[in-house]
Amino acid sequence: MSDRIKIFIIDFEDSFTFNIASELYNYEKNILVISHTDFFSEKNFLNFSLEQIHPTAIVLGPGPGNPEEFRDYFFKIAELKKFKNLFIMGICLGHQILALMDGYVVKSSIKPIHGGQVKINFDDKNILVQRYNSLAVYEKKDCTVEIQIRQWDRGVSYQFHPESIGTEDRHLFFKVLVSFLALSPAK
Repeated sequence: MSDRIKIFIIDFEDSFTFNIASELYNYEKNILVISHTDFFSEKNFLNFSLEQIHPTAIVLGPGPGNPEEFRDYFFKIAELKKFKNLFIMGICLGHQILALMDGYVVKSSIKPIHGGQVKINFDDKNILVQRYNSLAVYEKKDCTVEIQIRQWDRGVSYQFHPESIGTEDRHLFFKVLVSFLALSPAK
């Protein structure tokens, strides 16, 4: 087993971050949970950028607050998205940060839910997922449809918590990250 970190989970001061690590630990043992202030510090970020030659994943985790508070990171996240060997996943706050960067609108959720299940369609299946959010992503300010999932080349983000015990078939939401890293369940 290589000592190289394959998955960085960026902690925005949310205890669910460690549930994400636990879920991903089923596939990969070389995971580092690191605070957002440490990861995005000039020294750490520069070292990460210079060493980015192997397939790696970054998970922008959940957290309290508004994604607007993290605008200082937008340029660095945009730089990360340029790496061909890097997969980016956003969960809840991470989803909102990535969407705001891409020109979407983040505003109050039509139905704020903290610890409740909602049904979504994913992989042609109706699946219950667990939400913990007051804010939501929309395409336009006047839009009334909340965007629960965004996917792009080398990335995906979720408004809900795919790692939560309240989410059915949790592994389905991590399969694109796992496939990118070519991982199988950890032994």
